[in-house]
Amino acid sequence: MAALALNLLGELEVVRDGRPLPLPPSKKTRALLAYLALNPRSFRRETLCELLWEIPDDPRGSWRWSLSKLRRLVDDGDRARIVADRSSVALDTTGMDIDVLTLRSLAGADQEALTVDELESASALYRGNFLEGLELSSFHDFHAWCIAERENAVRDQTAILHHLVSHLADQPERALPHARSLVLLAPYDEAARADLIRLLMHLHH
Repeated sequence: MAALALNLLGELEVVRDGRPLPLPPSKKTRALLAYLALNPRSFRRETLCELLWEIPDDPRGSWRWSLSKLRRLVDDGDRARIVADRSSVALDTTGMDIDVLTLRSLAGADQEALTVDELESASALYRGNFLEGLELSSFHDFHAWCIAERENAVRDQTAILHHLVSHLADQPERALPHARSLVLLAPYDEAARADLIRLLMHLHH
C-alpha cells in the first residue's frame, strides 16, 4: 500500500500511512481534490473557478484558500503534490493509491488471470457511491462529471462481482454474499438474479 491513499468510493477519505486524515470542511475543496486526482493534467485557474465557484463567491480567493488546505493535506515532506502557479494547477498522483483507478484497472484486466482473493480485494474497494454526498448539483459541469464517474464505478464493480460469482460456482456459501451485492447494485440484471436464486436453492434458503 502506498503511503498516501485517496478513497473516492463512498465518502471521500485521504489516508496517510494507514490513518485517515481530517478533511477540509469545504465540500468544494474536497470536490476539487477528487477532480484533480482523476484528471491528471494541468488546469487553468479560470476553468476550475467556473467548475466549482459562483462569481459572487470571489472564486479566485476561494481557489487560493482551497489550494492552501489541499497542500497541507496531500503534500509530502519531500514532494509538493499540488503543483500550481498563478494561472494553473495540477495534482501529482505519482505513487498514490486511488481506489477508483485500482478498481477500474482490475475490472479491465484478464479476469481468468486473477485469483478469487484478488477479485474479493477489488470488490471490497467499493464502499458506496462515488463521492457520496459531494454531488454539488448546483454546479452542472461538476455534477455531470460526478454522475458519469459514479456510473463507471458501478459498471466496474458489477463486472468484478459477476466474475466472482462465476469463479465461486463450486463454493456457493462464499459466492452468496457477492451474488446478493450484485443484485443490490444491478437490480435489473436478469443473469445476476438467476445466479442468486440458483445459489439460494442450492443452499436450501
